Amino acid sequence: MKKILIISSFLSFCALFLVEPINAQKKLKYEDVLPSILNGSTGNGVSDLKLLIEEEPENPSMYLQLALLYNKRFEDSDPITGYKKAMANIALANTALDNCEKFLTEKEVKKNKEEYVNFAIYDDKMKYTVSIDTIYTKIINIRTEMAAFENHMPAIYESFTKSYSHYDKANKIFTQLIGDHATLKDLYLLYDENMEKDFIDIKENYNQFLSAFQAYQDSIAIYDIGYYQQLEIDTINIYKLDGLAVEINFLEHEKIPIWNYAKWTDEVRAYIQSRISTLRQMMATNEKAANTKIKQVTTDFNNGIKEPLSINKEFLFTLRKFDLNSVVEPLFLYKEKKYTLLHNELATAQMETSTDIAPDRKIFNYGLMLNAFTKSDTLLQEVETRNTEESFQKYKPFLTTYYKGQSGITTLVSTARKENRTHFDTYVEKIQHLSRHLLNGDSTLTTVKYRGIVIPDYVTRITLDSIHSSNKITTHKVVNIDGSAYLGGVFLHPKTNLITTFACRKEANSTISWYKELSMQVSGENAHTLLTAMTNGQGGCSLLLNAHNPITRAQINTLYTYSDNGAEQQVKNLTISEFPRFMVFEEQTNTFLIGFNGIGLEANRTEASKVILANYNVVGDLKWQYAFELMGDLSGLVTLEDGYLLSGNYSRIKDESGKFVRIDNGYAAYLMKVNNSGQLSKQVLLPNSLPYITTHLYKAGDHCINLFGSKDLSQHQFESNSSNLVHFIVNRQLDTVSSSID
Repeated sequence: MKKILIISSFLSFCALFLVEPINAQKKLKYEDVLPSILNGSTGNGVSDLKLLIEEEPENPSMYLQLALLYNKRFEDSDPITGYKKAMANIALANTALDNCEKFLTEKEVKKNKEEYVNFAIYDDKMKYTVSIDTIYTKIINIRTEMAAFENHMPAIYESFTKSYSHYDKANKIFTQLIGDHATLKDLYLLYDENMEKDFIDIKENYNQFLSAFQAYQDSIAIYDIGYYQQLEIDTINIYKLDGLAVEINFLEHEKIPIWNYAKWTDEVRAYIQSRISTLRQMMATNEKAANTKIKQVTTDFNNGIKEPLSINKEFLFTLRKFDLNSVVEPLFLYKEKKYTLLHNELATAQMETSTDIAPDRKIFNYGLMLNAFTKSDTLLQEVETRNTEESFQKYKPFLTTYYKGQSGITTLVSTARKENRTHFDTYVEKIQHLSRHLLNGDSTLTTVKYRGIVIPDYVTRITLDSIHSSNKITTHKVVNIDGSAYLGGVFLHPKTNLITTFACRKEANSTISWYKELSMQVSGENAHTLLTAMTNGQGGCSLLLNAHNPITRAQINTLYTYSDNGAEQQVKNLTISEFPRFMVFEEQTNTFLIGFNGIGLEANRTEASKVILANYNVVGDLKWQYAFELMGDLSGLVTLEDGYLLSGNYSRIKDESGKFVRIDNGYAAYLMKVNNSGQLSKQVLLPNSLPYITTHLYKAGDHCINLFGSKDLSQHQFESNSSNLVHFIVNRQLDTVSSSID
């Protein structure tokens, strides 16, 4: 009985008869080499057969074996990744088969059966025969299989590669978009015609991917290639996380992870059309309204319209929702401030022509203007900072239409800041001019009389050397709301030859309703009695006197309180012995704030001394005190909404960190803010690029606190020489509003 064995069994048998390679020195017969070809690698087999065919170009077995090797290559190729290789081997196999069939005959097979050993049929005695029918059957099967591949696979391969290519394109465009825009809000605002094209490309490629992949699946349902992929489509929800793909592989998994780019583009475009388009419309509407309002500011003022320019809050909220750093927002806020500035300048110009408005009220308004210009300039700086290419691109149509682009914004900022600086400097000069008259005394130097006593109705700053006669020197003047005033000062008493204090009340009609002279004793002996501070409050006035014995140098500070009719209400010796230099009465807390420094009228800035701010109740009891040491002096004290402010000069002082700061060859100014509980809340050491001395601290309001001084270190009056004048303006937060020294 004959038994048919599979080809692989025969190949193992043939391995026993392996001979030397075909290129050996001894040339072997084809039938001897064939077992090596059949049992060796495909590549070597193809090379060997090609060489053999050159020797025997009409040998059908060689072509047949070559076709079988090409067919094996085809069968081993992946239908997708090895598609081109498979098609090439099909073509080579068919060519080899065509050549085989030219020379293949039954006689040939019988004569050279050892050349067709892989088609052998063995009997029980291991003798074999080869049938040409078996060979033709194999040829037909190979051609059928390869033909099926050629018929079906090109369309499958094309659909597959198209689907992959379109999805890859969609992914790359999407990835580039995401990479170019840090946030989704940036993408919204930068959406333009170019981005619209990208969105169209993303969606079209995604839809073409779906169409091609469906065609691929339909085709492999007919012709099985061993792949059974299904799409697993996910929605893009999280920006910068979803939608990105490091590597796209349609063959690795049966379920292919896919991002739904079409849905994402539709959702983003819909959002832009509804929200961003609305934002841009609101932007244009508010711009037109703001420009119209600014143009009619003079008409508004003349008609008494005080309603400010207010940019729509919903618009600003929406703008900030999408962009916290837009150049557009400070532009709109600047326009709000610009209208207010223009309106206030008209009001200020009108105020300056009025004789009914007091100088201190004018300074108050000038201070408001300075702060308004400062805020305006801050907004312009913000515009300048945000005027970037990125911000411009987000609002390109709007900024191009209304501001002539980035360069237009730059010009606007430059021009507006110069105008602001000019106006700012003008108001600073006006403050200096009015302050000079307020703080340096009335240039008319008027006097009032009381029973033959001539009393100056103007204030003079004194030194001990300037008190050399019985002529009255007014050192303090407190004006009441009804036009009356308290005058106080010193003179050299003709009988005792001691400095004596006087105080009086001048009525609105310039008559003196009461007058007093005060002379104190220290340790039972008459002493120089200096009026160091005066304030009104509690329906009268309070005097702070310093009495010092010219021989023993012992001194004492005493608080006197008088009613408005001159009745003595209280005399209280204070426990602090340093020289009192300033006193204010705070009605809100019903307490006195007194600033002490040094031991005499003339401060010694070359020696270490203590500055003390003390809080006393109305009966003269000490509630709290704050003290610090320095080499310098105390030049001013004012109350603030949230505390108290001390000013002075120093050549050595400790900063807030506890380190000493020194000024060589002169002085610089300090500011100390103390809270309502007597604790330091802030210290500011003002610029010290050159030496100067400060002499006057004047508060027109918490927004306009002026510190005046001079580059002349010997000056103790208000500096009248503008080239020597030193002037700082701060607010209650001690932020510098203006400084004459860099």
